Amino acid sequence: MKTKKWLMMVLSVLLVGSMLAGCGSKASDSSSTASGDDSGKAAESGELKGHLVIWTFFDQVKDMADQFQAKNPGVTVDVKMFPGDQYQTKLLTALQSGRDVPDIFDLERGYIGKFIDSKFLTDLSAMGAEDLVKDYIPYVQELGRSQDGKLRAISDHSSPGGFWYLRDTAKKYLGTDDPDKVSDMVSSWDKIIELGKKVAADSGGKVHLIQNAGDLFDIEAYNTQPWVKDGKLNIDPKWQTIYQTQLDIRKNNVDAKLPFMSAGWGNALNDGSVVLTSMPAWAGFMVDNKDDKAKGKYGVAKTPEGFYSGGTYRGIYEKSKNKDLAYEFIKYIAGEEWQQHNLEKTGNMPGNGKVYEANLDTYKSPLFGDENVLKPYYETVVKIPATKPDKYGEDIMSKWRKVAGDGVTNNRNFDDVVTDFKKEVKNAFPELNVD
Repeated sequence: MKTKKWLMMVLSVLLVGSMLAGCGSKASDSSSTASGDDSGKAAESGELKGHLVIWTFFDQVKDMADQFQAKNPGVTVDVKMFPGDQYQTKLLTALQSGRDVPDIFDLERGYIGKFIDSKFLTDLSAMGAEDLVKDYIPYVQELGRSQDGKLRAISDHSSPGGFWYLRDTAKKYLGTDDPDKVSDMVSSWDKIIELGKKVAADSGGKVHLIQNAGDLFDIEAYNTQPWVKDGKLNIDPKWQTIYQTQLDIRKNNVDAKLPFMSAGWGNALNDGSVVLTSMPAWAGFMVDNKDDKAKGKYGVAKTPEGFYSGGTYRGIYEKSKNKDLAYEFIKYIAGEEWQQHNLEKTGNMPGNGKVYEANLDTYKSPLFGDENVLKPYYETVVKIPATKPDKYGEDIMSKWRKVAGDGVTNNRNFDDVVTDFKKEVKNAFPELNVD
């Protein structure tokens, strides 16, 4: 994943919602796919033959295509990659017109809920995909399901997060760089606050335990109830506890108050002026490792609750003339062979639990030296609640992040924050019951 992809997750995609409102009726029944009339059937010899078109915003899909073609020389895969800020609009235009539609298209976690229940996605369950995901990490499997429980998209990876830390900084301020010991020291927010007070005191206020109280938004976002239930805004009572924790973090000088992705945020990750940074496993490109200078210098510890950040899913166009061949591609990326290759080449964590288990004691990552980094990720990722995506959740979460974040900055009362939040939701989604 790239930085632009992470930023996409926190943007509200109102255009998608408005364009999808009438998606079921606007696509032409006489549509033609971008891949023409190839049948996508296996030849009598059993060799796959045909041509596929895939649309994406994610450059690693090219490697998927190369690996699939190497195994199936009778197949050509045309990967069309578009800038992330243009991709959704271009995809929606193609889907609604029914012209030049790809056989397979990618959907990002931030907006999959706005597509998953549309008529554009093939029912993969009916094609046998339940067997493909039977060993999957639960949350990864569930995010590809429509509200009726059918699989309509599948990811080849999971996106777990943890607390990354420079070992030397941890030794200095925590007394250890052992990931198990650090994990225990930060296993609750109460522990984090007390530890953060000590770090601030010991450093004379120059070093902080965590980057920002806003880290709680990422860590708790998918450990709470859905924002909408039966057409009504649902504010999980847990958010009040989380908000109070954020206020306590800020009041006690536990966080460095560094905005996400700011220059100071990136510097702190690399220079040790903050001890712990909540990071998804795929974000190693954000570490300054020029000439291997960061090799072996980092550790990763578990966060109080497991979290993930991002994720890319693939679905098959309902009117594709190459469904069978497209399904073979989905089957390949859901399998252990591809996900093992992807883990070794890019460090992207697998979606298939068997690949995790096969590598728990052996996988090493250059930044983390001898640490078995899959262990903290796996122990937390399997516990993340499995929740189906919906068209409201990500946008509403973005609004809560903004309003509650401002509340923390200005030390506002929780009830006042909720009042402002409800106004934001009601203005954006007048069809919802917001009392």
